[in-house]
Amino acid sequence: MKKILLVLSLFLAVAGTLAPTSLFGFDSAQLQALLSGIDRWNDMRSSEPSVTIDLRRANLEDKKLENADLRHALMTRARFNGAKLNNANLENAQLLFSTMKRTSLKNAVLRGADLSGADLKNSFAPGADFQGANLSGADMRFANLKNTDLSGTDLRDSRFFEADLSGADLRGANLNGAQLLRQAILRGAMISNNTILPSGKRASSLWASLNSARYTNEDEQSPVVMETKPYIPAPLTSKTVAQSETRTSGSSQPADALSGSNTDKVDFPAAEPPLEEAPETLLFENISAWNTLREENPGITPDLESENLDDAGLEGADLKEAAMTGSTMNGAKLDNSDFTGASLASTSWKRASLKETVFRSANLQGADFERAFMVYADLTDADLSGANLWGTRLKGATLYNADLSDANLYDTDFTDADLRGCNLTGARQIDTIFNGARVSKTTLTPAGEKATRSWAALNGARYIDKEKNLN
Repeated sequence: MKKILLVLSLFLAVAGTLAPTSLFGFDSAQLQALLSGIDRWNDMRSSEPSVTIDLRRANLEDKKLENADLRHALMTRARFNGAKLNNANLENAQLLFSTMKRTSLKNAVLRGADLSGADLKNSFAPGADFQGANLSGADMRFANLKNTDLSGTDLRDSRFFEADLSGADLRGANLNGAQLLRQAILRGAMISNNTILPSGKRASSLWASLNSARYTNEDEQSPVVMETKPYIPAPLTSKTVAQSETRTSGSSQPADALSGSNTDKVDFPAAEPPLEEAPETLLFENISAWNTLREENPGITPDLESENLDDAGLEGADLKEAAMTGSTMNGAKLDNSDFTGASLASTSWKRASLKETVFRSANLQGADFERAFMVYADLTDADLSGANLWGTRLKGATLYNADLSDANLYDTDFTDADLRGCNLTGARQIDTIFNGARVSKTTLTPAGEKATRSWAALNGARYIDKEKNLN
């Protein structure tokens, strides 16, 4: 599947005493202010319009935020599932990779907002104004978009299965590469010659007629192509750490603003001034830049817990020590990536491509590698206890001292793999392929016993007497 918006959602967690507002997290005082009452929030925004609103990664699920003034807010990766944002103003907001499943956006204003990669499945947004917004790569399956203004939007590679676009304004929208548009409802939608179809061609009156849409002819304009401008923080310095600590321990102004003790003046809790644009949205084609960032900032590690990275293209990414518990990488391309020491328990890698990927000392307890392609992967000292390796291709892989106890090895291919020191105690061995796999007396079989020559011969494996002879 062709995607032009392949964005690596790599969020970082800073160890030690850094406040979450200092780099990549939301501003807790601002979040409290927003949730304390929309009228008061809007008053504070009116009195301090220049204050940067930082709600990145904030959890706003099921919150009532009708009429909220969220213009220009930084809300990358924020979670709005089930929230009510009717009539809210999100003009020019940064909403990259935000989740808005079942969110109510009736008559909301999202003009110029960056919603690239956002999840709007089953959202309810009739009458919403998305004019000039970046919705490239967005998921709008089953969304109610009746009478929405989508004119001049970048909708490349977005998904529209069963989306209701009846009466929507799609003039000048770029739908190049969009999927399942023919399964969407386009009855009465406004189309023009400046509307770019999924095929990359301009819309015609015939196409509009075949899809029950209305057609108008305009002065021809170039297709809308928007550039995502992620928000990257500056490298950590002693100055930024000191500022963060001062703000965390010394300032009482946000508390006053929230409690209402200062009745003469409403003080808006200000976020730290933006440092630079953030690595959370580094583009896939710029993996080398991400790797350089990690090399230059060894004190920070990726925080990708419970993230959806299905079908992502992250070949060669440096994800050492990453916190990714519960994340899904189904169908992802991660060849030559490095997950050394990463926390990967309960992750899912179904059908993922992991050729020569490094998982040294990684925690992969309960991970699901069903039919993953892991030839020549390095799993030395990895914990794969309870993992599902059904149909996993591990030809030539290194599993030296790996723990595969209680793993599901149905149809697993260990051809030519290194299983010396590997713990297979309690593993379910059904149609498992051990042809040419190297085992030694340090290998524990599924029965919990040390491997022997006879066990190796019975399973087509090679028994190594002296491990120093291994090459």
